[in-house]
Amino acid sequence: MINTYNLFPVTMTQSKAILDLNIHKKIISFAENKYEEKDTISCTKGFQFHGDFDGKKEIDSFLNMYLRNTFSLEINYSWLNVLGNYSYNMPHSHTGDISQAGVYYLSDQNNNINFTKDGNVFELKPKLFDLLIFPFDLTHYVLPEKRSQKRICYAFNLINIHKKEL
Repeated sequence: MINTYNLFPVTMTQSKAILDLNIHKKIISFAENKYEEKDTISCTKGFQFHGDFDGKKEIDSFLNMYLRNTFSLEINYSWLNVLGNYSYNMPHSHTGDISQAGVYYLSDQNNNINFTKDGNVFELKPKLFDLLIFPFDLTHYVLPEKRSQKRICYAFNLINIHKKEL
């Protein structure tokens, strides 16, 4: 299933992509074991991991295959976001020579992600294995929330690819 929303009017795409459970377990284990509450870039009381981690090559390969075939996009840069109890992401947008931004949800318990433009707010409650693609310059954030489990997602910047003509 693929849902498309026209926000403000800005297009944001939500789809479902089921990751192999062994890869998912590797990434969740890494996030749980490496978790430390420190502010990193847009995270407050959570952390972002920008380096290599167990499962990164596999998730990149999986997502790139889906993104190339479905949207003619591929990951340019990616990182893991892990939020704990009352952690949040401050309002931000992405920058650089990119065409879109995206988030892939690896946990069951997710705060809403909020998108804002011109004083309007669109709120979405993502589920496990939801994939969101939106304009890189669209401001978005996650509010603090009491939680018993960590909110784990994989965020990325995307570039367009050009398919070869047959």
